Amino acid sequence: MDYTFSSNKQVNSTLNLVVQSIAELAEEQLRHIKQLTHIGQSLSSETDLDKIFEMILDEGIAFTKSDGATIYRVSDDNNALEFQLVYNATLNMRQGGSHDPIAWPPVALYDENGNPRKSNIVSAVYHSKQSLWFDDVYKAEGYDISGTLKSDRNSGYRCKAMLTIPLKDHEDTVLGVIQFINPLDDSGEIISFTEEHRTMLSSLSSQAAIALSNRKLIASLEDLLMQFMRSIAGAIEKKSKYSSDHITRVALLTDMIAERINTATEGAFADIHFSENELKEISMAGWMHDIGKIITPEFVMDKSCKLERIMDGFNLVKSRVAHIKTLFKYLSLKMKDTEFQEFAHKVLACNDQDPIVFLDEATEFIKELNIGGEFVPDDTIARMEALAAIDFEYEGERYFILDETDRKNLSIRRGTLNSDELKVMRAHVSVTWDMLSQLSFPKKYANVAFYAATHHEALNGSGYPKGLDAPRLPLQSRMIAVADIFEALTAADRPYKTPKTLSESLKIMAFMAKNGHLDKDLVDFFMDSHLYLDFAQDHMREEQIDEVDIPALKSIYHLG
Repeated sequence: MDYTFSSNKQVNSTLNLVVQSIAELAEEQLRHIKQLTHIGQSLSSETDLDKIFEMILDEGIAFTKSDGATIYRVSDDNNALEFQLVYNATLNMRQGGSHDPIAWPPVALYDENGNPRKSNIVSAVYHSKQSLWFDDVYKAEGYDISGTLKSDRNSGYRCKAMLTIPLKDHEDTVLGVIQFINPLDDSGEIISFTEEHRTMLSSLSSQAAIALSNRKLIASLEDLLMQFMRSIAGAIEKKSKYSSDHITRVALLTDMIAERINTATEGAFADIHFSENELKEISMAGWMHDIGKIITPEFVMDKSCKLERIMDGFNLVKSRVAHIKTLFKYLSLKMKDTEFQEFAHKVLACNDQDPIVFLDEATEFIKELNIGGEFVPDDTIARMEALAAIDFEYEGERYFILDETDRKNLSIRRGTLNSDELKVMRAHVSVTWDMLSQLSFPKKYANVAFYAATHHEALNGSGYPKGLDAPRLPLQSRMIAVADIFEALTAADRPYKTPKTLSESLKIMAFMAKNGHLDKDLVDFFMDSHLYLDFAQDHMREEQIDEVDIPALKSIYHLG
C-alpha cells in the first residue's frame, strides 16, 4: 500500500520506501519479541531441555543469520564444557539434541595442575563470566585458536566473526556457554556482530540459562527425593536387629522387572513401554512399599519364633519343665513306685512312660514347634493342646508347662505371628497409604502412593488392606507384588524361616498364580525372561540356586 506524502513523485516514492523499510523492520522485531515470549512460555511447560536449546539456537541463528552456532553445557563435575548442540549451515551439519549425537571430546576448563584454562575462548568466557566477540577470530590476540584453525583446514571452512556468551543463573554461576559464528547479510556475505545482535543474543542466553537452571534444580530435587526415600528405607531396615535388606532387594527387583518389560518384543508385554517418568514412579513405589513398617513394633518385626515376647518365651517353658522335673525326682524318692506312677499319669497323662523322659520329649517337641514353618498339621496342634492342659498343684504350689499366651502362640499354623500380631504387621500397608497419600508428589509421580500400598492386594480380591481385585490393580502394583513375594521366599536373612530354593519359590508362586493371587502373564514373563535367575545369582546363596523346570511350573496354573 502506497501513501501520498507529497505531490513530488520522487519524494513520495522515497518516503514510501522508508515507511516500508520501517514496517518490515518493525514486523521483524515483533516476530522476534513473539518468539522470545514463546520461548519464555515454553520454559514453564517444556521439560525436554534439548528442545528448549534447539528453540533458542534456531532463534539466535534466525535473528543474526549466523552460519553456525554451538551450545556447551558444564559437566556434572564442573571440570569441562560438554557439547550440547552444534550447527553449521555451510557444512550441512546439525548434531546433538534430537539429532545425531556429538562425538567430540569436551573442552577442559582446567589444566593438569588444576589451574583455570583461559587461553581457549569458550573456557575463558566460562572463567571470566563475560562475553567475547571478534570481527575476525584469526586475529584474536592472547587466545589459542589452534583448534579452530585445525577444524577449518580439515573442513575447508573459514570461521571469522565470533560471539561467545556465558549462560549464567540468578546466582551468577556459569551453567554453560553459547557461541555464534559468521553472521551473514542479505547477500550472504560475512559481517560483524552488531550491538543489536549482542543484546538479542544475550537475552536468548539468559533464557537458556533459566532453562538449564530450572532443569538442574528439578533434577536435584528429584535426586533428593529419591535419596530421602532410600534413607527412610534404610532406617526401617536398620530398625530390625536382623538388618534385613528386604526393601532394598524388592526395589531393585521391581526396577529389573520394569526395565526388562521395556525391552520385551513379544508376549503379553510387547506393547508396554514405560516412559522415563513412569520408571522413576515405579522405582519410588518400590522403595516406599514398606514405609508403613516405621510404626510396626520391633517385637513384631523381629519375632523370630512363636514364643518370643520381650524375651524368648521358650526359656520360660524350659524353666517350668525343669521345676516339674525337680518335683518328680523328689516324688520318686518319697512315694512308692505304684503311687508315683499313678500321680504321674494323673497330672501328666504320660501313661506308662517315664515322666522325666516324657518331659524331655515335650521340651524338644515345643522347641521344634516354636520355629515358624509353612504349615502345622492338626495332630501337632492336638499334642500341643495336651501339654497346655498340664496344670496342677502340689503342696500349695502350681506347676504347668504352657500358659494361655504360649498356647495361643504355639497354635500359629504358619510363620511366627499370632492373629493379633499379624493384624499389627499387616497394618503397615494402610499406614504406607496414609503416609504417602498426604505427600504432594509431582503430577508425573502421582501414583507412587497407590502402587506402594497395593503390593499385598491379590487379583482374586483376597488381599489386603482393601481387597482390591484385578480390574483395580494396575501392572505396576502387580510387579511390586511379584518382587515382594519372590524376595520374601528366597531371603536368607530371616531368623524365622529357612530360605527356599529357586524351584521351591517358583512353585509356590505358580500356585499363587493358579489361585488368582498373582498375575499369570507376569509370572510367565518373570520366568521366561530369566529374571528370577539374574536376581538369584546376585542375591541368593549358591546352595539355593537349583534346577528349575519352567514348563512343569507353568502347567500348574495354565492347564488346571
